[in-house]
Amino acid sequence: MIRTLRTLSMPRQWPLLLSALLTAVLVAANVGVAGAHGLGPGRPHWDKGGSAIHIYNYNYAANWQAAENARVDGWNKIGILYNYNVNYHTDVSVFDGFYGATGWVGLTSFEDMDWDWASWGWNHIAHTHARYNRSYPLAQLQIQGVICHEIGHSWGFSHDTTPDCLNDPIVYPFYGPHNNMDFFNFYRFH
Repeated sequence: MIRTLRTLSMPRQWPLLLSALLTAVLVAANVGVAGAHGLGPGRPHWDKGGSAIHIYNYNYAANWQAAENARVDGWNKIGILYNYNVNYHTDVSVFDGFYGATGWVGLTSFEDMDWDWASWGWNHIAHTHARYNRSYPLAQLQIQGVICHEIGHSWGFSHDTTPDCLNDPIVYPFYGPHNNMDFFNFYRFH
């Protein structure tokens, strides 16, 4: 019996399989980019979408002006965000207080979360608290940076590496242009 070596030929389905695999890789890479700064599937985010995102803030802070400046900076820099200042406990509540030597200057807590059917988890933000710890005294612009940072977390952002308040709020007390792009790209179709 003589054995012959068969040459492998490419089945007709291979180009289709390769196209599907390439598409899946590109989609996965795109999800990674969208989630790079915190706005992505499975991460905390508001159940809002479209060309105008309305998030209401109540400022309880003794450093009221620094907190208000942080809110207005977000309003001015993030094109589809309308974050109104109201006088009642609502979406985002900003506090400052003497919390002691805790190791944190600012803290965001997700006080209420709703179910997100798309990611099958409690990922829809319903209410947050953004806090500045006055036990660590800072200048007003630095306090604004800390509050900017914590409010940014309350919108679903995580830390980043660019020069803005989500990277180093003491040095950069403002939102950066990429925050607008990240927010816009995630929330306009959510």
